[in-house]
Amino acid sequence: MDLRLVKTFLSVAKTENITQAAEEMKFSQPAITAQIKALEEHFGVLLFERVGKKLYITEAGKGLIGYAERLLIIHREAQATLQEHSYDKTIKIGLGTAVAAHTLSPILQEFQKAMPNVVISIEHCFNLPITVKGILDNGFDFAMVHDEISHNRILQFNVAVQKLVWVARPCLVEKYGNDVWQHPFIVLKQGSIYRKIYDGVLREKNIRPVLEYSDSEAIRQAALNGLGVGILPEILVRDSLNDGMLIEFTQVPKLESIFSVIFHKEKIFTKPTHALLTMLATRANLKSSFLDYLQSL
Repeated sequence: MDLRLVKTFLSVAKTENITQAAEEMKFSQPAITAQIKALEEHFGVLLFERVGKKLYITEAGKGLIGYAERLLIIHREAQATLQEHSYDKTIKIGLGTAVAAHTLSPILQEFQKAMPNVVISIEHCFNLPITVKGILDNGFDFAMVHDEISHNRILQFNVAVQKLVWVARPCLVEKYGNDVWQHPFIVLKQGSIYRKIYDGVLREKNIRPVLEYSDSEAIRQAALNGLGVGILPEILVRDSLNDGMLIEFTQVPKLESIFSVIFHKEKIFTKPTHALLTMLATRANLKSSFLDYLQSL
């Protein structure tokens, strides 16, 4: 039996609506109808009855629900067990921003000590659609992003909040003074997640940036070169702040950015991937239900 038929049956049983099931399963309505008919022919029973425009599940259909759910559970358990015996011990991670690598690095160091034979493959994604496609196509086991994802096949959990700091070279303070609004500004290009966070503040203060870059690392370098004030994740400039190469303005709006983990809602995690995600959830610096979800698997 094709397990897709079982998944379709459960979707229709849950929604009692062919249209909603088609949207959930990403099939056309005729395809959903054909799959239900194929399942009915397989068992030789009627699973649903239509009265006017309303769909009703039959007693036979109700009886199948429990078995169908168990079939899918057993299938997922079999997949996970077989994956553990696979020679492929690579965890594939997509990063929607380079800054996420800094957040993930200390966790990866701990993970490598615990599971030194597991390979971590990280891909930096140029934009959000690439990241989402990687999740949906199983190119990534999970990904870390800033943006809020709205997709019925993707689960998302917040795991980290990063403070954004306003920084510049000390020589700029000597030149322009302590009032940050008198300084030239270096910003990310329109459309980036960080630009969205602080763009309203700059417009309110009528600030016109002197430079725009496409990534945070370029802004960090420009700030270190004394070209202007950069608004960057604290983790990215922590060393430069500690050694005095950059100074932080404190009389400024408090800004922050949230990182989250995304993955396919039907993804079956291997033990190494589950262990890495558990480390990430355990060290989350904001309240999240991520650890509870992992413990329920």
